[in-house]
Amino acid sequence: MKKAFLIISVLSFVLVTVGCGSENKTSNDATPSVVTVSEEKATSEAAAPEAGAQSDNGAEGAGEQPDATSEAAPGVITPEQARDAIRNYCHSQNPDLEDLEKSGEYPIYWGVVSSDENEIVILYRSYTGALSHYYINPNTGDTFVTDFVPGITNVEEPTDEFFNVKDYIE
Repeated sequence: MKKAFLIISVLSFVLVTVGCGSENKTSNDATPSVVTVSEEKATSEAAAPEAGAQSDNGAEGAGEQPDATSEAAPGVITPEQARDAIRNYCHSQNPDLEDLEKSGEYPIYWGVVSSDENEIVILYRSYTGALSHYYINPNTGDTFVTDFVPGITNVEEPTDEFFNVKDYIE
């Protein structure tokens, strides 16, 4: 039931995002308008494999994203490392987040939106419904954040959050 709700929610979000278009975006805004390339639903440990959680061999989302793990140059952050590091960052900023995830009451997840040699974009869907995009330079780890709150903001808005994601890679 929760899985069906999550799928319906994500599809609804995609349809709303596509339907609203990007009328307020400037030409130099590289923000993607459709979000859901690969995502990980944060649930209890027992439900994680059903929700597409990453296995020990890192093969999550096979066929959706190029396998940057095997081809990445030394020191270059892979999309999976970036997603996990952003999750660690979020937990460090909100110590109660892990308990909220385990409760399963809210759809909380992190996902890789896009990835190339110049930028990795990670989406975090908060328990509040806010969508935060983390834009990461895979070479340096420099990260900046934008927030979008459906029904409150019309577009992603830059925040004053700047950090180095390498500080949160385990």
